[in-house]
Amino acid sequence: MKILLAVSGGMDSMYMLARSKELFPGSHIAVAHCNFCLRGEESDGDEQFVRDWCSEYGITCYVKRFDTTAYAAKKGISIEMAARDLRYGWFAELFSTHKFSAVAVAHNSNDNAETLILNLLRGTGSRGLRGMGDRDIAGIGSGRVLRPLLGISREEISVWMEKHGVPHREDSTNAGTLYKRNKLRNEVFPVFAEINPSFLKTFAANMRHFAQVDDIAEDYFQNTAMSVYMPGQEDVISIPALLSLEHWEYVLFRILEPYDFDEGTISALGNLLASESATISGKTFEAPDWKAVTASDKILLLPRVAEKSSSKLEIDKPGVYSFKGQSIEVKVYERTSGLELQRPEGQLIADADKLSFPLRLRGWEDGDWMRPLGLGGKKKLSDLFVDLKWSLPEKEAAIVLEHPDRQKGHVGALICERIGDSLKVTPVTEKIVEISLL
Repeated sequence: MKILLAVSGGMDSMYMLARSKELFPGSHIAVAHCNFCLRGEESDGDEQFVRDWCSEYGITCYVKRFDTTAYAAKKGISIEMAARDLRYGWFAELFSTHKFSAVAVAHNSNDNAETLILNLLRGTGSRGLRGMGDRDIAGIGSGRVLRPLLGISREEISVWMEKHGVPHREDSTNAGTLYKRNKLRNEVFPVFAEINPSFLKTFAANMRHFAQVDDIAEDYFQNTAMSVYMPGQEDVISIPALLSLEHWEYVLFRILEPYDFDEGTISALGNLLASESATISGKTFEAPDWKAVTASDKILLLPRVAEKSSSKLEIDKPGVYSFKGQSIEVKVYERTSGLELQRPEGQLIADADKLSFPLRLRGWEDGDWMRPLGLGGKKKLSDLFVDLKWSLPEKEAAIVLEHPDRQKGHVGALICERIGDSLKVTPVTEKIVEISLL
């Protein structure tokens, strides 16, 4: 078995490296060191220390340097998350190139307790209360993450290292409170130790119990989740089907969590669904890249796009055009005696003498209005959408044809649902403009 050891040069990882023959008997060992370039000469000293140790003991050592600060700024994430992403991304490359079976990291029982508290603060649900597993599957191909030190405390590691004279590097930032883990380690955990000197063992036992409870919850979710989706629509949740479940709030949380909806947003949506008096339809709940839009009987999960744009498309001649994700064809032809005025779905016709080029298309805007054919009066598009029973996504995708009189908000047609009365084909019409959605 080929195992890659993630070694920073600090006490925990050097303990794992020094005892690697006992921890991984019979395995082929190599070392990976990440230089995140966050502490200047100190980071470079860590790198050289690990290189020298591996050279002395004949261990293959892979080293990579990262501009962690630039990556974090580009992705809009914390330095801690950036370092994690860069580290495991590189591990995946090493796995692919050198065929490792697993990567071993030196998380100890203190680290696991820190993870539990951080997960509680983030609101990760029952899965976060499991802490770190000792053989978690990671995003590194077919490999696994091994954590052989989870049952050992930082104090026990320190005692062994001192007894055996194994050198290690000290990270000067560990004594500070800039990072969340350091704040827990240096300020919160000493208080826990005063209250319960065995709090690490208590946390570990609780995490094992939480893991069992989470396994039960996972079984429930897997057995019920698919029943709440509309048939054949993986991103459309049936509200009646969801509410029929005994633990529907948990199922809703689990469905939305992978889309990065935060706890507050999920709770707000749950409160809406639980309300007996609130109007459900037409509400939007947003995550960074997704949104959940409610209709009367369903929840649509949609990728977020730019808000309604004021950009326009000018059409100066017949042809096929692309606008707002739709393909639109415009034709002009002479009227024939057998012209059928009732057009198929997705198609409108107008009198070419009343609708001359250029045609101007755009997304609908608040305040838009028209005089739809056959209704005999002025109507706001927002009211027309209600008549058509359009959902919020359908409204956002709507395309309008500006009326040739250029009055503010005057719409000549809602493509391709309604034509304005003033543009209709009459008995004296000689030439036709035909607009179709392809």
